[in-house]
Amino acid sequence: MIAEQILNIIEKGEGVRSEFKLATNNVPSDLYETVVSFSNTMGGTILLGISDDGIIAGIDTAHKNSMIRNIVSALNSIDNISPPLYLQPSVVEIKNKYIICLQVPVSSQVHKHKEKVYIREYESDINITNNHNQISDLYLRKSNTFSENKIYPNLAFEDLDKRLLDKARNLIRSYQSDHPWLLLDDFSMLKEAVLWKKDFNENREGYTLAAALLFGKDTTIQSILPAYKIEVLVRRANADRWDDRITLRTNLIDSYIKIKDFLNKHLPEKFYIEADQRIDLRDTIFREIIGNIIVHREYNASLATEIIIDKYKITATNPNRPNFIGPIDLNSFNPFAKNPNIRKFFMALGWTDEIGSGIRNTKKYLPLYSSGAMPEFIEDNIFKTIIPLSLHTLKTYAEQWMNWLDLKSRFYSHIEMALDNIPIDSGLHKTDWESMILYLVPGWNQKGTKLDVLKWAKYQPVIEEEIKKVPGWNIKSTKLLHKKSRYIIAILSLTAVAISLEDMMSAIGYINKKTFRDNYIKPLEQIQFISKTNLTNLTAPDQKYILKPKGKLFIANRIL
Repeated sequence: MIAEQILNIIEKGEGVRSEFKLATNNVPSDLYETVVSFSNTMGGTILLGISDDGIIAGIDTAHKNSMIRNIVSALNSIDNISPPLYLQPSVVEIKNKYIICLQVPVSSQVHKHKEKVYIREYESDINITNNHNQISDLYLRKSNTFSENKIYPNLAFEDLDKRLLDKARNLIRSYQSDHPWLLLDDFSMLKEAVLWKKDFNENREGYTLAAALLFGKDTTIQSILPAYKIEVLVRRANADRWDDRITLRTNLIDSYIKIKDFLNKHLPEKFYIEADQRIDLRDTIFREIIGNIIVHREYNASLATEIIIDKYKITATNPNRPNFIGPIDLNSFNPFAKNPNIRKFFMALGWTDEIGSGIRNTKKYLPLYSSGAMPEFIEDNIFKTIIPLSLHTLKTYAEQWMNWLDLKSRFYSHIEMALDNIPIDSGLHKTDWESMILYLVPGWNQKGTKLDVLKWAKYQPVIEEEIKKVPGWNIKSTKLLHKKSRYIIAILSLTAVAISLEDMMSAIGYINKKTFRDNYIKPLEQIQFISKTNLTNLTAPDQKYILKPKGKLFIANRIL
């Protein structure tokens, strides 16, 4: 986790998924209660070296390594946490002080600290050990939350494919020759990977859905999940149908390999030298993308997973059980495991890394593969991943944009850089100015009126014929947009590069700072379209504002 993400968590304060603890030279005694409560509830982030009210006190640098060792040892001790949690704390420097960050994913199992069960409620760790109803609800929730954990008592070893178990061992051996699973027989390996488990709440045991998905014969998988399939299509020459495709209804191991081979067949290879190491960018990026698609899918859903390759981008859609709704902020996201046991097995195969690495690595390497492009991940009931193969932005229209919004000419270089940070749908890259306005304005008016906090002006034209009836519609936005709407679009445009409140007002021609804050800045912050750049000192004299992913999607009239 990077400093910016941590500052964002500190600014929001303690809550159901965040906890601060002072720790100078010793690990706090109540740390593991919080670790267990997070793992049993929604997951979360623990920051050591931060006071309850968010003051960065830091930890003693002379003790940070010993504290890390003690935490790792305790997390792996069955006497402390049962079953153990394999987590890796990290040290982050913020304002010349060190803190320890521990990200705790929600677990598919119920964990105990010293034989006590904790859950998270608001900002507290609650001991529910003697509350039988809450314990029962917790076990039931774990079973329901992770569909991969559903037990099939009649699913026998004969319904699994022995060939896949041998194949998995060979893959694990080639990635990590000393992995402990390699010493186990088939059943012991499946049990150790939590693919065979006992439900103490309903007193039943057996192989899980995850076991069937990873190692089941095709007939087994189709019997359990008759609607399950993955479609991978190429739509370049024929956008209405497809140029090439594969349809998969098989196990996850073979599915991963076949999808990767298909993408390699249709996407160019490209290499990059990093610290004297030659990196295959195509392999690095799409290994992560495919892994994310498989690991985080909601397998009880009847919809197919689709991966579509067109001229300009790759779009993957996946049935999902969302943790929230909206675009993931690549700079401050909190990873959330959807199928922890499948993910754990893919990690053993070397196909995925720690939780959240897929998004981080794609963000890092995609701009090198597709010049300047950034990935988009949108959380919803259908999780959408968009990987641009070429980058197109609103920069093309910088001059017309300035004149249309009536922005002061001295801000031209700023607006040009800002618009270059707002990607548009690649299929629009040859669109002329008038057609672009006819595309954007209806979307703004339709989406804006649904955002009550903005108090977006209603009854503005949303149909091309109505827009064209307005004299000068393509020359001055004042002819087409209500003044309030025009200010909102101008603010979103300007904040695509960090800008101060005073410069924003000057560019727009707004005078009253209080009404500007109250009517525009605060509502846009509230719906997370923009945010301050300095979250540790909200009243800093050099405070600026920056456009967030939701704001980018809105202004480019894309998914929201």
